[in-house]
Order: sequence, then C-alpha cells, then structure tokens
Amino acid sequence: MSSKAKRAEFFLNVLRNQGVPIDARTKILDLGCGAGRLVQAGRAQGYDFHGCGIGLRDAHNNADPALVEQGVLRDIDLDPYHLPFDDSTFDVVISDYVMEHVMDYPTTLRETHRVMKPGAAFLHIFPPRAMPVEPHVHVPLGTMLRQRWWLKTWALVGVRNEFQQKLSAEEACEANYRYLNGHTNYLTKRELREQFGRYYTDVRFVEDAFLRNSPRGRKIYPLTKVMPFLPDLYGTFMTRAAFGRRPEPASTQAATSYP
Repeated sequence: MSSKAKRAEFFLNVLRNQGVPIDARTKILDLGCGAGRLVQAGRAQGYDFHGCGIGLRDAHNNADPALVEQGVLRDIDLDPYHLPFDDSTFDVVISDYVMEHVMDYPTTLRETHRVMKPGAAFLHIFPPRAMPVEPHVHVPLGTMLRQRWWLKTWALVGVRNEFQQKLSAEEACEANYRYLNGHTNYLTKRELREQFGRYYTDVRFVEDAFLRNSPRGRKIYPLTKVMPFLPDLYGTFMTRAAFGRRPEPASTQAATSYP
C-alpha cells in the first residue's frame, strides 16, 4: 500500500472511531487537496473522494488532468472565496496540514458548512500553535514568534528550509517574515473551539484516535495507559486533530445565524 493510500485509510479510521459510517457511497471532500494524490489514493481503494485546492492546473502541483476534467478535482474560487460544489454535497470533509494556512476562518468554515450535508462530519489534521519548530520554514517557535529580529537570529545561524539554501540571512529572514505573516495562522485551542463552534456541533479534539491510528502514533499509544495525558500533550506540541459535525436540521438555527 502506498503512503497516500495509508494516509487515506488513516483518515477514514479516525472518522470511524468517532462513529462516522464510511463506505463506498460516502462522499468525501479533501479540502486543500494540493495535487490530489490523497484523492487518487482514496478512489483507488474504492472510496468516493473528491478534492478542491488552489492552482490545480499549475505545473508545480501536477494534478491528474483526467480528474480535473472529470470535476473530481476542482479549483477553489478566491474572489469571492467559494468552494466549487453544490450545497449539501458531502458526508465528510477532511484536510491534511491545511488549516494552518487559513487566514479567514469564518469564510472558510461557512463554505465547508455549506457543502456538507446535515449531520456530515469534518476531520482536520494540522500543526498546533505551540509546535516547537514551525514545519514550513523550520524556525524554532516560528508558529508564535514571527518578528524580524527572531527570524533574523535563526537565519544568521544557518536555519533554512529546502527552498532557501542559496539565500543570504537577510533574504531568508524576509522570505520567512512574508510567508509566516501572510500565509500562516496558528490559533490557540480556545480560539479553534470558538471558530469551529460557530458553525458546527460536537466539536472536539481527537488526538487520542490520531495516536491510535497513525503509524508513528501507534508506537507510543500504549504509553497512554500509564500517561493518560499523552494525547493532550501531543495535540499541544505536535499535531492537532479537530473533529465536528454540521448540525442536523432541528439544531441548525444557532449554527446558521452567521455574523
């Protein structure tokens, strides 16, 4: 099984752990799907995966042109922001290291709410605010400290990501400053609860299920028997796994009174 196939199965197993029924008829949206590799892998396993992202036709992303032409993979409209699917289309929405790039949570969550069926579930996996090293630029505490003096300090000692090897310290600092402040948004756990809670019910963090089902997590999951706080610790410093549901019709009044 390929790594993407394992990743797709991992997402589905975590959802099953939350009581979400998954079968070949379940319509699943991968939000921010990149080149659509997770979608391809899920479909190859017999699941009804779809994806949307930005720049699917760009050579950099190299999305499968057949899936683009079929409408399985679609570009997100940005002005105004609009997911390219009809209302109440999906049973499940997932994302894999995407939510840390969402700069406007209300608009994004309103749109995911719109394309989800009543009672549908979401599962978003993303890095937490207190992650020791920012995963994109590799700067320690870059999730919280993004001032130029901090970024310049680490650039001077040689910290670079794979795209910055030939940049000077000044250039790396400026590149990281623009990227972190313009393209990343690390919310606190309390802020995440507030944002998700405006549109969804049954909102919870499911790092316990993450550890139980992920290849790396399974190695440390047995420790939760003697360290029951381990999932919370993992969610604080390593990976967040956020779950929730679109309200059923009888409980939609509060969740659909958008500000």
